[in-house]
Amino acid sequence: MRILHYIAMGFFLLGTFNLAGQEVIQKASATIEKSYGKGIVGVVVYGEKASVKVQGWNGSEVKVLFRPVSRNRDREQAIADLKYIHYSAEREGDKLVVSNSFRGKHEQISSNLTIEIEIFMPHSVAAEITNLYGPVEITNLTSARATVSFGSLRVSNISSECRITTRYSDMELNSVRGILIVNSEKSDILTTDLTASTTINCSYGEAYLGLAGAGPFIVKGHRTEVGVTVEDFENYRYILKAMQGIINLPGGRQVRNELVEKSHESSAGLIDVSTSYCDITILTN
Repeated sequence: MRILHYIAMGFFLLGTFNLAGQEVIQKASATIEKSYGKGIVGVVVYGEKASVKVQGWNGSEVKVLFRPVSRNRDREQAIADLKYIHYSAEREGDKLVVSNSFRGKHEQISSNLTIEIEIFMPHSVAAEITNLYGPVEITNLTSARATVSFGSLRVSNISSECRITTRYSDMELNSVRGILIVNSEKSDILTTDLTASTTINCSYGEAYLGLAGAGPFIVKGHRTEVGVTVEDFENYRYILKAMQGIINLPGGRQVRNELVEKSHESSAGLIDVSTSYCDITILTN
């Protein structure tokens, strides 16, 4: 294992305003870089109030960047409070475990503390990300798992398997292939160029799915408005059910409180969508 450390401290002025006049917020930050050699098959991240970015690359190493950030009206206090941001990247067997936390009594900390975690890893290394209160971005990997609460999620170019769990966290998914499993609560879902064998269980949100390929695409929603965009809907086998809602079909046809189903042997794939107390809308490109 090879570990490289690089630390750079910088200060920035961010302008905000209040009724009394101009107020200047001081920002103190540092950058810490660590690199790990070959032999890692998985990266596990436990984030708290973190901005997490994970990206596949052609390098053979795993590189981790930590950027702790402290904001305060007083520059010296912003610098001093950086010590309350703790972070680590430790190798455990063939996995790399990355985490952060905030330590110190609440009354001791007067700054707004956050951290940015950026990870570059070989495409074939599996990612497992958990984050509370912050955005997550994952791109260009073979497989990924993400659990996000009170944040947001953006995923693109996953070639084999993607498993997602969210609460109060909207997500955007682009070019996911292989297998996709989503469990979401009070989270909106937007997908584009989705070809994966897909199962989505969602409640109290909106799901707008841009589909391509055969799927199958299965959506089980509760109080979730579902929109599906596909190139040629009639080429698919489909099962649509909207309890206490309306099914809006291409050509302006509407169906209320009835199952809409079509089956044929030469279908391009399966679209199976059900929801309750909300509508289903099918659109064609």
